[in-house]
Amino acid sequence: MLKAVMAGAGGYAYAQFQLADAAFAAGGGKAGRAGVVVSGRHLSFVPRADGVLRPAMAVTAQLVSKTGALPRKLRAFVDVGAAPGQYGSRVEAAIEHLVGQYAIPGGPIGSQFYLKATVDGLLPGTVYHYRIRLSDGTVSGDAHFTTAAARGSAVPPPFTFTAFADVGTNTAPTDPRYAWGQNPSSVVAAGGTWPAGVFDDNAYLPDDPVAGPHGTDQRPALTQTMLMATQRPVFTLLAGDICYANPSGSGLPADDTTALTRIAPKGKNLYNPYVWDVFLQQIEPLAAYTPWMFATGNHDMEPIYGDTKFLGDSPTHGYGGLVGRLDFPANGPKTCPSVYRFGYGNIGVISIDANDLSAELQTNTGYSGGAQLSWLKRTLREWRTEAERAKDIDFIVAFLHHCAYSTTDNHASDGGVRDALDPLFSRYEVDLVVQGHNHLLERTDPIRYGKRTRSAPDGSTIHPAKDGVTYLCVGSGGRPRYPFRQAPGPSAPPPPDVTPAGPQMLPAGQRYRGYRPPGGPNAVENNTENIVNSYVWATEPIKIRPAGHPGGTRIPEVIDWSQVRYDDYAFIAVDVVPAARGARTTLTVRSLADALPGSKRPYKEIDRITLARTAGHGAVPEPGEE
Repeated sequence: MLKAVMAGAGGYAYAQFQLADAAFAAGGGKAGRAGVVVSGRHLSFVPRADGVLRPAMAVTAQLVSKTGALPRKLRAFVDVGAAPGQYGSRVEAAIEHLVGQYAIPGGPIGSQFYLKATVDGLLPGTVYHYRIRLSDGTVSGDAHFTTAAARGSAVPPPFTFTAFADVGTNTAPTDPRYAWGQNPSSVVAAGGTWPAGVFDDNAYLPDDPVAGPHGTDQRPALTQTMLMATQRPVFTLLAGDICYANPSGSGLPADDTTALTRIAPKGKNLYNPYVWDVFLQQIEPLAAYTPWMFATGNHDMEPIYGDTKFLGDSPTHGYGGLVGRLDFPANGPKTCPSVYRFGYGNIGVISIDANDLSAELQTNTGYSGGAQLSWLKRTLREWRTEAERAKDIDFIVAFLHHCAYSTTDNHASDGGVRDALDPLFSRYEVDLVVQGHNHLLERTDPIRYGKRTRSAPDGSTIHPAKDGVTYLCVGSGGRPRYPFRQAPGPSAPPPPDVTPAGPQMLPAGQRYRGYRPPGGPNAVENNTENIVNSYVWATEPIKIRPAGHPGGTRIPEVIDWSQVRYDDYAFIAVDVVPAARGARTTLTVRSLADALPGSKRPYKEIDRITLARTAGHGAVPEPGEE
């Protein structure tokens, strides 16, 4: 089968080369003798075991050829210097060949090459230019990055970071003349690309005011990256569901025999590794200049790749391909590659693998054997109870995929995630939790131990040490949007003995700055913080879902914490202003909506909150000392 698939892969490899070559040339690259181009450059931080950033930068890129193979003795280098053309140092990069463990019937095997290098020994707070150079004479265009400021007695300068989730691409990874057919030994004419919405995001509904056929932006996944660049972020967080090479999203074995009809066979997932090519090219205009830090979601479980090549004898969680393509910091639990931490300025950031905790979708639930939660508790305890670290870390930001708190009709809240994380986040005063999974934007009021502590409308200042944790779902990165809950009824029941009254009898509506319900003042939707017919996933009883994966059970719940709701495409920009010890330090979260209809702007702010603390006073008492 491997021979049969590779026999038909020549056209596929050439099609992917054409995409990469166009991006390479647009970025100022010049090809060498071997006909190999550099594509999809992206940067990542390199933190120490304790999360403190090293004066270093991880550089990753894809090497793409017309044939899908590389010359045997090809070498790769990253040249680094103070200005374009003034590269005073050179770092040799490793070249990793990532190939599917087995052929996908009816689909591409996925033979891809990734260049990886760590540029070390840099100065803090300094701009560096770099290029990628191959031994055959291939040279990429110039790019640059800025290292983080040094930790010390000086107050770090203000900075901004951005975040979103559930991104995908608006371009399908295929030659426009061909698509894979039922016969794995050949490529057959199919009159175009894959059907819309299989290996791209283009399944937007006609009534979508942004991405629909009459909307203001039909390419929101690409637009989000371009809009984030306008905020000049020092890094970007992507809270899972990265590129959707696995559009089925349940972590089951791969099979593309029915991809042309959009349906995976029961017990299988659709999968196309070349979606990664398109995605990495899509984010390169920002990711080649600014570190991107990733968490994993359910669509990032890719079991076609064996884990042993990268991770040793670890459980099969499907992240082997991600480890080959990305640069996860290796300072979390050994068997959890996407769990890690890093510090920047006066904030500590933690990536959490919600697949390990999920009650809704249990393919990977419990794979860490408790190692992730034990590590998380140690990290939070260190940052909030050890005097020296607590002095440096004012704000703690966690990012993960499945929502602990959300009210969407599709996924709502995950009780496994909530039960595992809410007590720890409340106990150790985590400030902000960035979530994905639900394809919209939703912000909660501050929550402590499962209860809302206060109302925090647009423009509020929140004091996390007193008020609690703010949860923000920003799964609005480009995939087709999800609706909020419909009116209470048989398909959206409230808990027993709860009788809806007033606005709670209506469908849940949007709730953000400037929103006006369609139909004017007599519109029939619930625009309050209170929803009586939301639900939370319980781990038990476990049921085998129609696709073939294990899942939990929906439990109706009444909620009062849904402060902001927007069901189209948006990201957040977070402005951090450090301060001297004892002074007021702030973290301001701005929610920015893409091409909001009627705004006549490329984006518009629809919500803003400010989290405030006293700098250097983030320590909390140990248990028994309260």
